Amino acid sequence: MRLRPHVLLLLFTLAALVGGAALYFQGGNDNVVLTIYADRTLQPALEEIVGDYVNLLASQGVNVEVKYIYGSSGFALSQLELAGSGDLYVADGLHYAMIGVEKGVLDGDSVKKIGVIRLALIVAEGNPKGIKGLSDALTRPDVKLAVGNPEHVTAGVLAWRLFDDIGVKGKVEQLVGEGRVVVVESAFQAANLVVLGVVDAALTFNIYNTFYPSELDEVYDPQVASVRDYVVVALPSSRGPLAEDLYTFVLENAGVFYKYGVEPLDDD
Repeated sequence: MRLRPHVLLLLFTLAALVGGAALYFQGGNDNVVLTIYADRTLQPALEEIVGDYVNLLASQGVNVEVKYIYGSSGFALSQLELAGSGDLYVADGLHYAMIGVEKGVLDGDSVKKIGVIRLALIVAEGNPKGIKGLSDALTRPDVKLAVGNPEHVTAGVLAWRLFDDIGVKGKVEQLVGEGRVVVVESAFQAANLVVLGVVDAALTFNIYNTFYPSELDEVYDPQVASVRDYVVVALPSSRGPLAEDLYTFVLENAGVFYKYGVEPLDDD
């Protein structure tokens, strides 16, 4: 396979600026650095796609170093804003991507939906507490539930919006004070606390059941499962010379996300 002509042009231009285009094509030690800001929920699929991209460039003698900045979608966006530039932003919902556009951190024309992700009530494998659904989890004194922080966690934004819609927000706030609802800093942390046995259930994304099939189960609750959002990718407003090509490669290979529990886009 050959590099796309515009990639070659970008690389030669970049290399010329730092003193010698031939360095990238003759096994030099210098690397092209790509910095990706992403929600940890999407890590497995993202790293598979980016790994293929890096291998493609490596086959042409181009060394690429990738730096991943992971966290919740809100945290990743804040880190991108602090850095002032990056090469790709990947989020598990539109909410923080649009905030990034409003702040001028992300290029609005580049925000693309690549799949659907949904909220789920996740429990330990076999559902040892016999939890029947969200209402059961919130009313039983023997059940501890993890929920994302709505200040920067997409799953938290969705969960607290659901609490408000079904009229239990006040009750959940009371349970937070009592220690029966634990507010966590990422969708990943919510699922991990179930794996570790620290909590009995978590309102997080359904794809964690795919990540940990022998450790986690989903208790299907129609109210919870109806809450959906989009996996999105976007280009930072300030970005490096390979960012747009990486972005295009991710869009062309978005199907990889479907292997990890993200659902294909539908007509909605």
